[in-house]
Formats: sequence, C-alpha cells, structure tokens
Amino acid sequence: MSLQGERSGEWFARARKSLVNGVSSQFRYWGDDDTIVIDHGEGGHLIDMDGKRYIDYQLGFGPVILGHGEPSVADAVADAAKAGATSFAMTQRREIEAAEKVLAALGWPEAMRFTNTGTEATMHAIRLARGVSGRDVVVKFEGQYHGVHDYVMFSTASSKIEDMGTREEPTPAQTSKGIPESIQTYIRALPYNDLVITEKVFRNEGDRIAAVIVEPILGNSFGIMPLAGFLGGLRRLCDEYGAFLIFDEVKTGFRTALGGANEVFGVTPDIGTYAKAMGNGYPVAAIAMHGRAADGWREGGVGQAGTYSGNGISTAAAAATIDRLSTGEPHQRINQVGSALMEGLGSLLTARGVEHQITGHPSMFSMFIGEGEMHEFRDISRHNADLYEDICFRMIKRGVMPCPDALETWFICAAHTDEDVAKTLGVFEESLGEALA
Repeated sequence: MSLQGERSGEWFARARKSLVNGVSSQFRYWGDDDTIVIDHGEGGHLIDMDGKRYIDYQLGFGPVILGHGEPSVADAVADAAKAGATSFAMTQRREIEAAEKVLAALGWPEAMRFTNTGTEATMHAIRLARGVSGRDVVVKFEGQYHGVHDYVMFSTASSKIEDMGTREEPTPAQTSKGIPESIQTYIRALPYNDLVITEKVFRNEGDRIAAVIVEPILGNSFGIMPLAGFLGGLRRLCDEYGAFLIFDEVKTGFRTALGGANEVFGVTPDIGTYAKAMGNGYPVAAIAMHGRAADGWREGGVGQAGTYSGNGISTAAAAATIDRLSTGEPHQRINQVGSALMEGLGSLLTARGVEHQITGHPSMFSMFIGEGEMHEFRDISRHNADLYEDICFRMIKRGVMPCPDALETWFICAAHTDEDVAKTLGVFEESLGEALA
C-alpha cells in the first residue's frame, strides 16, 4: 500500500540524491515508498506534489496552531522581511514587542530571552539551573523528549523499556550513539506520575539536584496527562531542596492555553521553555523565568548566546500569533474540534469492542489501544502498535493524516473545521473496520 503518488515518488527520488534518506529529520522518513513530499499547506490541510489533499493532524509535530498560511502571521513576516528586519548584532524593535506579548500571555515570568528551537531552549534552561544552583544532577522523566542535546537524550520515547532498569531502580537509557558515557552520571530518569520514587531520589541526592525538567503533558508519549497532585508535588520538592522546576512547554505552551501549563494546571515553574505554537510554524523559541533564575543571567557567568536569537522574522511571527491567540477564539475552536474528535474516535473504538484509552488534551491527544489505563511511559508495553499503525496508514491513503506512531499526538489547529471532523471520523471508521477484518 504505497502512499506516494507518481510525482511525489519522483520528487522523493530526487530528495534522496541530496538529503540523507531524503529527509532533514529522521522522523519524517516512512520508507522509500511511503515518504510523501509536500508542496504546500492551506489552513488545516496539506497538499502533496500530486495535488492530493490531506487533513493535517501532524501540523509539523505541533507548531501550527492557527493554520498553515495564517494571513495575519504571513503578513507580519512579509512586512518584517521587506523592512530588512532579519538579524542584527543588537536588540531590535520587533524582539522587544514580541517579548512583551510573551510575558503578558504567560503571566508568571518576569523576564525571558529568545532563541530559535526547543532544543536550544531546554539546553539553556538546564545550563542556567546548574549555573545558579552550583549543582550538576538533573531529574527527567521516562518517555519525555526535551530535544537532541546530550544531557536530555536519555529514556526518551525512542528508548527501549528493557534498557531502563526496574521502576523502583530506574536506569537512564541512552537514546543515541555519540554521547559520552560520563554524562549519564548526571541524569536521573524516573517514571512519570510517580511522586514516591521522585521523593526517594530527592531524599538521597537532594543537595546534588540542580533541576527537575518535565513536560507537563507527555508530548511524545500519547499525551499522557499528569495525575492530580503530581506537578504540585514536583513544585514542593524543588522548593524544599532548593532545585529549579523547569516546565518544558515546547509542545504545550500556547497550545493547551494562552498561559500554558500554569493556566491549565495551576502550578508555576521557575523556568519555562517555549517554541512550536508560539510562532505558528516559524522557528522561534524562548526561555522564560522569574526570581533567582532571572538573576543568573543578569549577573553574568552563565553562557547564553545565539546569532539568530530574537531575529525580526521569527519575533514578528510570534507577536502576530500571540495577538491572534489572545482573542480567545482560536483556543475555543481548537478545544471544540479536539473534544469532538476525542469523543468520536473513542465511541467508534468502543462500538467495535476495541479496548482503548483516548489520552491527552483536546489540543494534543492520542489513543492507546490496549487494556487498562496509561499513566507513564512503561505502559506502552500494552499498546497494540501494529493495529494503530495499520489504521493510520489506511487513513492517510484516504486523505487524513495523523502520525502513524501513537506516541506522537494528534495536533489540532484553529483552521480545522466541522467538515474535517466528520470526514476524519468516517475515514477512521472505514480504516478501523478494514484493519480488524
């Protein structure tokens, strides 16, 4: 069941001559016959090189919050480009305007700095926490993805559970070759949603822990939600032991709500990292902070720099995106569409007698096919990945595009329509029936 049309196949063959495996990010490679080449996007849809239209639930893995080609953002970017507002060796007007909007939207931080990607943001956040605390150990959680720098590529959604040790005595599982073995000694990778194990680690090593970095919702592991009291418990432990609480909101920030996880869950971090939905697809990221974290950069000594950080194109996109989100209408629409899909997909699975759990938030959700509930990454051992992938590829063939890997959530944007919901549920029902036959 090849997904490529004739022209997409020709373009992918051309891509393989210049790009390794024909892609610039390994997650985009679905195989030589199934990697689709996209021409452009329109609202909630993608159009490939053969002119085939897809309802897009990948949305670039989350950045597109308003829709592809959103006019207000495109116009702001075009105006900045025409004005020559690219990169300067000093602060620029659009950077200041965008920073003011970011801080006002989030509510809790007192200061921030721009960077370009989520990986850069989490890298700087961890270095800042270590620099200010004078400590080296960082706590993260299994199945969470914080970018591709060495200090966070342990026990991610790409790791094997058998490499993680036991739940009670977890071992950081290195995700990639090329990382010095010694780095593992500075990382503690723990089961998500388990305060008991986290408290034990703090009791044993609290004076060595610089920070806890956590995705409030597991963006690369089914969109698993925090159990009641978990994020608040992390806040309490960090306060008690003098560690920094870092919310990695590269996926949840500006997507789940204008104010992100602080607005949704009522827990305030010391440092927050943002990217993706903040710029509706343009490469922009930020590190926000308050208190002694902000003092760390003010006083100097903790390295942070970036040639393209705060460039006029990206900050114009961020300002325009936040302006539109601040009206409230996009999130209202996203929650309406996402809730309808979550309910509809769950009902169709129930009607066919398929054990499942729809996991996540209306703006970013997935489906676990298996018995019981999911509360942590290790629960994926009960997920029927083959059935899910089969369903998704059948859907893509019919013009509806979720990611075939259930660890990646379905993303919703403000341009998705009621017609998109109806078509998606119809296509899912047909695909599910064929996959179960």
